[in-house]
Amino acid sequence: MITTKRNFLKFYLSISFAFLFFNALGTFMIYTYFDLINKGKSEIKTLFMLLFGIAVILMAFYTVWQYFRNSPTIKIDNHKITFNKNEYLISDIKKVYLTGKMPFKYLITFPMEGTRIKFKDNSVKYFFNDMYQNSWEIKYFLQKVVIEKGEFSKPENNKIEPKLIRFIKSEDFKGNQWTSLRGISLWGLIFFFLFMVFSKGKVSTNINFWIGFLVFSFFWFYFNSWLMHYFSLDKDFLIIKNHNLIWKQDIYKISNIKEVTFETQGKMPNCLRVIEKNFKEKLYPAGTLSDEKWIEFKLKLEKNGVKVRNECIYEE
Repeated sequence: MITTKRNFLKFYLSISFAFLFFNALGTFMIYTYFDLINKGKSEIKTLFMLLFGIAVILMAFYTVWQYFRNSPTIKIDNHKITFNKNEYLISDIKKVYLTGKMPFKYLITFPMEGTRIKFKDNSVKYFFNDMYQNSWEIKYFLQKVVIEKGEFSKPENNKIEPKLIRFIKSEDFKGNQWTSLRGISLWGLIFFFLFMVFSKGKVSTNINFWIGFLVFSFFWFYFNSWLMHYFSLDKDFLIIKNHNLIWKQDIYKISNIKEVTFETQGKMPNCLRVIEKNFKEKLYPAGTLSDEKWIEFKLKLEKNGVKVRNECIYEE
């Protein structure tokens, strides 16, 4: 039997942050309301402050409830699949969609990469990749047992050793970080602070200042660098590299890739999601690539036999 495990970062940490943030904001608004009342300001907008504060606190509890509702504990074996306490027979599964954007219901419904299972009674169940650290195991089981009508066995390790690509001639798909928004944001802010420090003529000797500056610079550097991946491709391998984190390199064998997705999430730059045939996947933001370079990359991937799902790049 396979049982899902919720993702610590994208599930537990996300809802914990949202719960604390909404509660803090709501409490502040309610405190402000009573402070205004004590000062004799009992206007209609003051009452709205109280109502909004209560609504925001309720939003904190709604967020936790909705995330748990969208992320049930899933258990599956050769005979049945359960979503919390709802149990279905494997033989009652009518259709499975293992990849694609599925409706994640919150205040509004927004698309999230996941799986859709339709049963013979026309009921539908969803689960979302980011909510679990082992969603790929459920997908792989469904692929082998439900779709292919075979036996489930653990997939082989697809890890590729760097020595295998040492002498290949690959084509890079990258932009210039110095002229991209991410690169300018990264280096511009760091150089601006350095300029402000050294332009005063007297460099601070306060150790706490320099510790704070170094901690902030490290965070700012790593965060923005993580948003600046680029890609190398030859007929057999897809290689993910990074402009600044030069030790970071992920290697995929083309024959092991099920599909890739061009997508974007919120304020993030355009990203590449690589989905392997065992349904393990990883997202790579690539903030330096232009739309023209993305389209060029797409054509080359398709030429090499890789299925590309383009969800964010405009094609003429």
